[in-house]
Amino acid sequence: MRISLSYPAALVASFMFSSHARAVDVNAGDYTALPAGTNVALWYQQYSRSDQYHPDNGSTNRAGTSLKSNISIVRLIHFMKVGGITIDPQILLPFGHVYDARISGQSLSSATGLADPIIGATFWLVNQPAAGMSGRYFGITPLIYLPFGSYDKHDALNLGENRFKGDLQLGWIEPLWGKISFELYGDAVFYGHNNDAGNGNQTLKQDPTYQIQTNLRYDFDPTRRVAFGYSAITGGKQFLESDYTGQKTQVQQVRVEYQQMVNRSVQLSAQLTHDTHVDGGFQEDIGINLRALLVF
Repeated sequence: MRISLSYPAALVASFMFSSHARAVDVNAGDYTALPAGTNVALWYQQYSRSDQYHPDNGSTNRAGTSLKSNISIVRLIHFMKVGGITIDPQILLPFGHVYDARISGQSLSSATGLADPIIGATFWLVNQPAAGMSGRYFGITPLIYLPFGSYDKHDALNLGENRFKGDLQLGWIEPLWGKISFELYGDAVFYGHNNDAGNGNQTLKQDPTYQIQTNLRYDFDPTRRVAFGYSAITGGKQFLESDYTGQKTQVQQVRVEYQQMVNRSVQLSAQLTHDTHVDGGFQEDIGINLRALLVF
């Protein structure tokens, strides 16, 4: 899982800036339902680097343009059964550092602190762990972003967004043949208003964002797997009062991930990502996402 953060604060006049992704990105196997009573603790470490900025309907900025981030996430999950359905209440606590932010030589400074916490749970409507190598699963996950992250209306960069967000995510894992399986995920993200945007007295509004994520997954055995993924995001136009800011969420991305159980309760994974197309934001040149998972 990767949380893509946004930074809704004024750069110049009414021009607004945010990162492109809006949903909670998945790791391979995220929609595998574990037995009731199982607890999972995860640590994510995510680094990304961008050196291009693509405003909507504008010229690409390359010279003097960059954005780097180093984000950590603590995630706690508890699996339980309610009415015969497996669910997993969970909380995610992101924090970190965004730095070396520039557009055409104009510095946007940096930001350090907490991002908005996320609470939610997956409800598994299909739970067939014996199907194929991967199992067959279908789940629905409502997630709520709480506006408790670091935010200052005077700063060009913020890790908090100063608004509520809701993400409705659907996930499906389907075994194909042998050790190969297919994963499909869909997100719809809805945004509350940030009433302290722009010069601090303006309202930032945003259209819903929609995302499709896929993984083609190969399980070498129950302890090792590799996945090749793709993500497409659309929507998310931002408006400061009634003026379109040139920011939206038009992104296509490719991914590759490897996961390894190192013992019965610990799994390590590494994922590389690269944006192949962006319209309305920074284009990520490379993303490195590391994860440690503990089952207890």
